[in-house]
Amino acid sequence: MEFKVARLDRLALVISILTSILLAGLALFSLFNAPGGGIFSSIMILILVISYVLRPKRYLFEGSKLIIEKVIGTKIIIPLGEIEGYVFIPDFMELKPLRVFGNGGLFGYYGFFTTSAYGNINCQLSNLKNVFIIKSKRGIFAVSPHEAAKFEEYLKNVVSGITGKIEQLIPKSPKAIKKTTPLILIIPDMIFVLTILMIVLFYPQLPEIIATHFDIRGMPNGWSGKGPFVTLNIISSLILLVLNSILFFIFRSTAAGLKLVTFLVIFISLIQLFIAVVFFDTYWFNIHDHHFLSFEYLLIGFFVVLAGALFLYYQRLKHQN
Repeated sequence: MEFKVARLDRLALVISILTSILLAGLALFSLFNAPGGGIFSSIMILILVISYVLRPKRYLFEGSKLIIEKVIGTKIIIPLGEIEGYVFIPDFMELKPLRVFGNGGLFGYYGFFTTSAYGNINCQLSNLKNVFIIKSKRGIFAVSPHEAAKFEEYLKNVVSGITGKIEQLIPKSPKAIKKTTPLILIIPDMIFVLTILMIVLFYPQLPEIIATHFDIRGMPNGWSGKGPFVTLNIISSLILLVLNSILFFIFRSTAAGLKLVTFLVIFISLIQLFIAVVFFDTYWFNIHDHHFLSFEYLLIGFFVVLAGALFLYYQRLKHQN
């Protein structure tokens, strides 16, 4: 039995049209006006193509399986015998979902979202109305079929025929949600404090005009007054500290799983730490006339760490779902 996905809702349609125009415009502009613009243009087009082909295409009941099929890509297979329950949600936005790893409207809504009521959900949606949340032994999934009533009737009949019954999911009580302790915010707080101490230590030793930009060999090719540069250091670190705190309290009240909130704080703190190290190396160069660290190795190491952290984050999401 095949069920088509619902049509894109207005929000997804607007996001898809505007984003497509923006990325296509940037691709054309870069192609004809920027050195090496072909690479940037290819990336812009690739974002559109990947976002489209990974969107859900249809939902299939095939044998003893529910299959979520994408335009191109790996199918999501849910054995019907492992389905424990479901719930129909007329308006998914009423759950106040937060996107933790996925697409939030470009040709659909897919990937991992979190809610306080049902935890982490693997969403495979084209529309935020008339959504079914399905819980199985392999995780919690959300689908948005075009014919919602027929889908619900077929789902109940086929699962009941295999397992004998299908339960209605009950949302979690807000009191039952464990919240991450704010003590985790000590990490970005300490990075900010160390940044201020670094500035207090180095500022008197800096010349009035300092090198602030370097070429690929680490040679200076841009200069600035030390006052504005130090101010930029403080502001950038403060912005990340405030952002980290705001996102922590937003996710803390809705995110399911303490480790997800902890990871978010650590991830942003890594970016804050990287910026602090870059400023440290700049101060060091202007005082000692050589770099403390090779910027190329620092940048490569930073992206390797971030990529590894994102991979672990994604694996944790799949495990918790």
